Amino acid sequence: MVGQIYEAAYDQERWLEAVTGLRDLLGGSRSCIVRLDPTTSNAVSTVYDPEFVSSEVTAAHMRDPISVVAAALPVGKVYDRTLVTEGGAGFRRRELWQDWYRPRDMYHGLACNLLAANGSYWFFDIHRGLRQEAFGGDDVQLLQKIVPHMLRAGQIGRRLENTSALASAFSHLPFGVFLINGHQRIVQMNEAAEAMLARPDSPLALKHGVVVASNAGDAQELQRLVADACSLRNGAMPGTGGTLIVPSDHKRSDLTRLVLSVAPFVDARAYGLASERCAVIMVTEVARRTPDGFELHVRSLLDLTPAEARLATALASGRSLKEAAALSHITVKTCRTYLERIFSKTRTRQQSELVALLKSTGPLSGRGR
Repeated sequence: MVGQIYEAAYDQERWLEAVTGLRDLLGGSRSCIVRLDPTTSNAVSTVYDPEFVSSEVTAAHMRDPISVVAAALPVGKVYDRTLVTEGGAGFRRRELWQDWYRPRDMYHGLACNLLAANGSYWFFDIHRGLRQEAFGGDDVQLLQKIVPHMLRAGQIGRRLENTSALASAFSHLPFGVFLINGHQRIVQMNEAAEAMLARPDSPLALKHGVVVASNAGDAQELQRLVADACSLRNGAMPGTGGTLIVPSDHKRSDLTRLVLSVAPFVDARAYGLASERCAVIMVTEVARRTPDGFELHVRSLLDLTPAEARLATALASGRSLKEAAALSHITVKTCRTYLERIFSKTRTRQQSELVALLKSTGPLSGRGR
């Protein structure tokens, strides 16, 4: 049973199997894990019963004084729901019993609070029918032995869900990110990083799972920074990595240039001991041109009109005000009017400051190609 519970920790879809196993182990007629808050509820239950998680039942739970007392009991403590206060007779005089529990033959019940967070609480509930014996002390002791594993499995599941959510956010960052080991082998990378490697003019490449710079000198420097960031020094301060621009050949203006920031990230562990340190490489492009979708991006981000967004895009791509006016077939005077409006909306005061702002807020070039 404990094994089933920990399997569910790593696969949320298997909690129904665990709840069913608990029902069978304790000889119940039905069991469930319920999340309840003041307005809604849902459950993983051995019995498909949509009405039992309806707003009417939720409201009945909120009105029931015994449920209120039960919700305040310590997490991990097994209790008999009918004996929380006033004895069983007190519970069976209530609306919750008369209208909802009794029609479902839920005469005897054990429960345990599993989690309380943000106004909601989660609890495990198991019941037996009228023709079954009431739960006894042995049943309470058995469930009490299992509950710590349920609590631990819940913690593991939440951490995994948080990690998954973080990975999703990581994949949508507007710049390239590589997670690598000390041999520059990629452990993980986001979509923007993949798009960078796929570009034919990229100064970075992927060879047999290893990220490398195309220029020999840059490749050697990148290797040095990664080795420094991934160093394990017997408890001493690790390396700090560093920053470089690739390619380092400044004479070639036609090449895409990237800024690589290399930093220590995390110690990978095996059997509780550090096995290797990983590093992160964050990559941004030194833009000489505006990426696809830039005009629409700044229009939405800065609340610009279509004409203002076209001017902002032209200026960000390195054109002068006169060139931008000619490109849009308008006068320089009109361009200046648009520019003043852009200054007001972006709280900038001069063209160079505006261009710096536009470049720093632009989406990553090449993403999604």
